[in-house]
Amino acid sequence: MENKHQGHLLALSKLLNFLLVFGFITSMLVNVTLGLSLAKTSSEKSRTLVPPTISQAFTVSDTAIDAPYLHLMGEYFLKLKLNVTPANVVRQYGLLLDYVPAQNWPTIQPVLIKDSEHIKQYNTTSRFDALPGKTEISIENMQFKQTGHLIKTVGDRTLPSERVTYLVQMDYSNGVIELIGIKKQGVEE
Repeated sequence: MENKHQGHLLALSKLLNFLLVFGFITSMLVNVTLGLSLAKTSSEKSRTLVPPTISQAFTVSDTAIDAPYLHLMGEYFLKLKLNVTPANVVRQYGLLLDYVPAQNWPTIQPVLIKDSEHIKQYNTTSRFDALPGKTEISIENMQFKQTGHLIKTVGDRTLPSERVTYLVQMDYSNGVIELIGIKKQGVEE
């Protein structure tokens, strides 16, 4: 009886050893596969950093950005929108539309087309000069607010400059920054 019992224990221990070896080999194969796929994913990951001129360090990831990047992009969007002439307005607004998500095109594109036609028809130029220390950044709301002087010229006549505040609303998801809108918040005296 004892031999029979020991034979069952021996068979059970062999089966257990086989299962442990099988589990170890399976685990190693899964680890190697995951390691290779992780290496492939990280080596193929690309980042496009904008704007074209970078004046300070910033950090971006797939899910978040920092305040300096939001500041740079906010300034860049304002320059594209407000620093225009009849000769460059189509190019500037085209670059701006590159950042607008597809679902917002129907509301933003017609406004930009109307503005560009007005600028060309009346030979209007505009320039926005930001005021130092008049910048607000909200990472939580993905907003950039800038106060400055908007200077416009119609033909040969320069209009009085306006002190205005613009709010740039952005979104950042999956490593891509998007422009949701630019709103003029107010004219200050």
